[in-house]
Amino acid sequence: MWAFILKLVLGVILLFTGTKASLALQPEFIGGGLILIIATIVVDGGGFVIGNWGRFRFVLHTKLLAIRGVYVRFSMSYQYIIKVCDKYLLVKNSNPNWHWYQHVGGKYKRIQETQKILNDFDATDDLKMKTNGLKKGDLAVFVPAKNAVRFLNWFGTARDREVSHWREFYEELLGGKEQQVLSRENFRYVNYKFIKSVITPVKKAPIDSGWNCWEVLQYDVLELIPTYEQQLELEELLNKGDTEYIKWASAALINRLGHDDDEHQNKYKIGPHAKWVINLKWSAQ
Repeated sequence: MWAFILKLVLGVILLFTGTKASLALQPEFIGGGLILIIATIVVDGGGFVIGNWGRFRFVLHTKLLAIRGVYVRFSMSYQYIIKVCDKYLLVKNSNPNWHWYQHVGGKYKRIQETQKILNDFDATDDLKMKTNGLKKGDLAVFVPAKNAVRFLNWFGTARDREVSHWREFYEELLGGKEQQVLSRENFRYVNYKFIKSVITPVKKAPIDSGWNCWEVLQYDVLELIPTYEQQLELEELLNKGDTEYIKWASAALINRLGHDDDEHQNKYKIGPHAKWVINLKWSAQ
């Protein structure tokens, strides 16, 4: 960015110098300044815009929505990739309205400091999400479009919000809110690495989702790095096969959202974000 600015400044200086130079030197200074400015804007500026097109599109879209006073729903989550023998571990979503399977994980929670930040953004609660029990404090909120960029910037700093990813792993696999799938002896802790944040563009929520609004969904993708003992237990779990609560799905089945092309049938429903996680990118279909 600084190189871009310096080139533009140098181009302007050449143009200004050309206006003060002798007639013989004016074409060189003015021409050099114009060439430098145009080349910087086209080459450097164009490359920057292309490389950050998603961000530019987000800013532009939210500014347009802000003119109409629109609120944007933000849902901020994390998901674990747990892969054994080319199969991905999926768990049943706890929301009875969706009845689909997804990767282990869920929404970030608010902490005490988070609410003050949200108040500064004039954010309001997502009234379709539960406000008590295990869903209490989920970071799913409506933010005025005029504050959408500030909200996303704040979230990216990881300040004044939940940053640990252990809670959902514990709740979904170690009996925190559902049946216990893995042993607490082998899974006293987990190692994982951050892969990528998959962020949707500002888009209309699907009709069947129950929301009639603009929304942005973010999924921080984490890859589980099991210990030797954990790997053995995961392989044993795979060998036991699917249950009502967990499924082991191939990449092909996830990308088809549960439709088995070989058997020509829908085996079970898989949430659309499950394929965004393994593909590390959002897709409309």
